[in-house]
Amino acid sequence: MSARERFGVTPTARDQLTGLGLCCAYIAVLLRTAPAIGLARDEGIYVDAAQRYAAWLSALWKSPSAALTQQQTDAAFAFNHEHPPLMKLLFGLGHLVERELNWFGSDSLGFRFGGMLSAGLLLWLIYLFGTRLYGRAAGLFAALVYALLPRPFYHAHLDAFDVPITCASTAVIYAYYRSLTQRRAAVATGVLFGLALLTKHNSWLLPITLGIHFALCAGLELYARRKGQPARLGLLPWGLVALAVGPLIFYAGWPWLWHDTWARLRAYAAFHLHHAYYNMEYFGVNYFWPPFPSSYAWVMTLFTVPFSSLVLGVAGCVRACWVCWDSIRQLMAARAQAYLETRHDPTLPSVLLFGAMFAPLVLISMPSTPIFGGTKHWFPAYPVLALFAGRAFAEACELLPVLTRAPRLARTLSIGLGAWLLAPAAVETAHSHPFALSHYTVLAGGVPGAAEKGMNRQFWGFTTRSLVPYLKEVLPNGGNLYLCDTIYWSFEMLIRDGHLPATFRPTADIARADYALVHHEKHFAEVDHQIWTTYGQVQPAHVLLYDGVPIISVYKNPRR
Repeated sequence: MSARERFGVTPTARDQLTGLGLCCAYIAVLLRTAPAIGLARDEGIYVDAAQRYAAWLSALWKSPSAALTQQQTDAAFAFNHEHPPLMKLLFGLGHLVERELNWFGSDSLGFRFGGMLSAGLLLWLIYLFGTRLYGRAAGLFAALVYALLPRPFYHAHLDAFDVPITCASTAVIYAYYRSLTQRRAAVATGVLFGLALLTKHNSWLLPITLGIHFALCAGLELYARRKGQPARLGLLPWGLVALAVGPLIFYAGWPWLWHDTWARLRAYAAFHLHHAYYNMEYFGVNYFWPPFPSSYAWVMTLFTVPFSSLVLGVAGCVRACWVCWDSIRQLMAARAQAYLETRHDPTLPSVLLFGAMFAPLVLISMPSTPIFGGTKHWFPAYPVLALFAGRAFAEACELLPVLTRAPRLARTLSIGLGAWLLAPAAVETAHSHPFALSHYTVLAGGVPGAAEKGMNRQFWGFTTRSLVPYLKEVLPNGGNLYLCDTIYWSFEMLIRDGHLPATFRPTADIARADYALVHHEKHFAEVDHQIWTTYGQVQPAHVLLYDGVPIISVYKNPRR
């Protein structure tokens, strides 16, 4: 097999249907598995915001002029204004659909559907991107690799921004890549960048990654022309120019910015530039303040991405970068014929993917960057890792006809090889549900090994949902609960969805609780001690376990 940087095909209508099938199948799985996952802390906040946005959308439908006044827009958008509105508008729209048409069957699914839709669209996009770069087998394999990552699978259920911004960022990168050879794709690049800005703040860094990539492409193109090579790449970065449309869309799509614009922009930027610090346990140390460990993102990737997927992704990355470098080296050595034989792609897709994958990892590795979100802050790296895994798989499949000298047998073996490589990740993802934030892979020693190493066991308090059968058994008539890390908005959704009756009431007073919960995170050790002191005993009435590791301890109040 000759060295090639790009050996894909142009997606056809059939490929679009394949991508649509992946999208719909993934959303169906998410809808089926979502009821087992309780609302996380951030979700509860976004539910409240989405309800305000839903009321504003209803008012906009009935009386646009009244809804667009500052009084009405501020009433809806001032709450949780530290995050842009696009996804909360979609969450609110899902809530309206559920309220009026009962399409989803529960309130939480209505709020969460926007996030699930983003996850499905992301699979569609990965398939198309992989097909264009490396062929259909690579595109399909890459989409399945991403779908079978345990932590992104968990986050794909949520009404949160991390999977949507991963989808939006990947879409911008794909459109920009297309714009290098197809000028009309530049328009899509600008529009998608605006939508990414309306999704989450980390999209503001995309122009840096894309700008560096184009500078390398343009520099290499100029050098090739000086060496007598024909022009193969335009030197006007239409995709980058189109990014200027993004901030305009950002402003137009966020009514909160329409009044006192500069003051509110400064407040928005200040919130993220001086973000509050929260805790995260890492190798037994609870980090509240910087400097944070620079190894965190890399070790957590090793410990949470299925081993087979990680090995393939790294192998594909190394192979792609080596082929790209080899073609550039041929050019630098003025070996024109060797350069042409490599079928070098002047758009340097490997360099683009390499930068897109490592930019979020490097950013989170800076000692001043908060690490409170587990793995979610570098999710935009994972679709690229999946694409590199798809490349490695495609190149392995290309060797099979040579080895077997039987094309039909090679195709059958390719299917078997793909299933064999994906099976471990499928088993891990299924096993991680609904405790994916507690799940660790074999490199960490599994869940028990990670607990022994002092890795963070969970966050956001969503695991209270898994206690519902026990709580209904011990409190058939309801009662008072101390919820520890579960916020009231999230607990209320358990009642709205019908998992618990309204006779269950949250309380912040341990002494008034019939049962007190402790979510096992290192900084909640003090809550254990408070309960022991208040209740006069240390023995929990029940412990929720995952692979033998305590997730929640439940204490019964002997005085109630």
